[in-house]
Amino acid sequence: MFPSHVRWAVPCAAIALCLAAAGCGIPSSDDSAGSVEPEPEVEEPLTMTVDALGIRHGSLRVEATMLDGSADVEMWLGASCDAREVGRGIATRSGFTWSLSSDDVARAIECNLVVKAHAIDEDGIRVVRIAPLDVSVSLVPDGAELVSLVAQETDGAETKLTFSAPRHARRLHIGSTVIGPEETDDAEDQTGPRRGFSETFAVDNDDLARAMMHRRRLSVLGEGFLTTVSIGAVTLDVAEPEPVEPPVVQVIESENEGEG
Repeated sequence: MFPSHVRWAVPCAAIALCLAAAGCGIPSSDDSAGSVEPEPEVEEPLTMTVDALGIRHGSLRVEATMLDGSADVEMWLGASCDAREVGRGIATRSGFTWSLSSDDVARAIECNLVVKAHAIDEDGIRVVRIAPLDVSVSLVPDGAELVSLVAQETDGAETKLTFSAPRHARRLHIGSTVIGPEETDDAEDQTGPRRGFSETFAVDNDDLARAMMHRRRLSVLGEGFLTTVSIGAVTLDVAEPEPVEPPVVQVIESENEGEG
C-alpha cells in the first residue's frame, strides 16, 4: 500500500467506526440547545379601580390603582374589536397612569378595554392578571333647555342619539360635521319628558371622541350638549377646563455673576 493510501485509510476507518457507534450520529437541526420555550402565563383576575379621568394635551388620561399589580402593564381593546394594544403610560405595582388618543377612545366605546399586568408570583410562576373595563359615552346638557336626550345606544362604530324637541330637528352639528336624522314617522312623541318630536341621529364614535377631546358642543336646534365618557365607575367631568400648564421660566446666569 502506498503511503498516500495509508493516510486516507485511517480517517475513513475512524469515521465509519464513529457512525456505527451509538451516540455518534450527526446532530439534527431539531436538537439545537437553548430552544426551550418559556412556560405560558397563568391568567388570574386583577383587582383594580379607576380613580380619575382627565384630558391632558389632547389625550384622555386614566389614573388607576391596582392590588398586587405590576410595573409591566398593557391596555388592550375588548374582544369584540381586533386585538391590539392602545395608549401608553407608566405603571408601578400599585397603580398606573395611561393616556388614550381620540382613536383609542372611539374604539373603546365600541368594545371596552382590558388591562393586563404581567408578573411572577411568590412560587416563581409567570402570571398575567387581567381586569376588563366597561366604557360608555354619554351627553351632558350645555345650555340646552327645550331639547333633551331621551335615549342612546352604541352599535358598533356608531352611537344612536335620540332627542326630544318642540319641533322637528333636521340637523345635528358637531364642529364642521352635519348629520341628518334617521327616517321616522311624523307622529308626536308622548312618552318623553316634554310633548314634542323625537329625532334619532347615528353619530360616529370617532366624531364623539374628537368632540370630547376638544370640548366641542353637539348642537340640535341651536341647543348644545357636551360629550363625556365613563371608564369603570368614573365619568369624565367635561365641565372642568383643561389645566393650563405653568410657563417654563428660564434663568440665564450672567457672565459677570460672582465677580467682585
